[in-house]
Amino acid sequence: MTIKKHQNDNMEDKQSSESIEDKTKSVDPSRRRFTKSGLAASGVILTLASRPVLANAVCKSPSGFLSGNTSTHIVEMCFGNYPDYYANNPQAWYGTQYQPGTYNNQKENSNSIGNSSSTNNVDKWVGGTQFQEAFTGSRRFPGRSMMQVLWMGDPMGAHLCAALLNAALGLTPPLTEARIVDMCLEYETKGYFEPIAGVHWLEGDIIYYLQSLA
Repeated sequence: MTIKKHQNDNMEDKQSSESIEDKTKSVDPSRRRFTKSGLAASGVILTLASRPVLANAVCKSPSGFLSGNTSTHIVEMCFGNYPDYYANNPQAWYGTQYQPGTYNNQKENSNSIGNSSSTNNVDKWVGGTQFQEAFTGSRRFPGRSMMQVLWMGDPMGAHLCAALLNAALGLTPPLTEARIVDMCLEYETKGYFEPIAGVHWLEGDIIYYLQSLA
């Protein structure tokens, strides 16, 4: 009877292992990689299962994000926020050098017909820190504040603003404000960001990395 019980246990363990393997194989291969010129070029494969581990957990610099090895380093935690959080919570900006501006509900949108509420909010935010003031040297979003960029619906601009606020609040230790500005300017100048020599991150790769810190 004891032998039979052990045999049953072994069968259950084998079935459980096969079940996990089947689930892993069922993940769409197209969602396992970045663009060919991005992280895929580094030989790093990130599965969907790795996202929860990165989010609100292990916090890595761009080069560390590629290596994926934290065994010989002190593990730091990231608790960054997404762009929509800072767009809807101007009080969360307090403690940084950046100003959200003032929401003027009475201000009419000059292009209000057919616009979404998020687009309308762009023009209703006045004042605040200009994007080009925060990202010195950038030519993107002239005349727009960081808050306006958060509401504009531009993924890259919104995530850069959120990343800058996260860094200013100390929520993403490996990523400094200066590093984020450099990332923005390098991408703007070259059309890609190079976290390590020979690896080119395009817009989607940069956004994916910044999302991993929130």
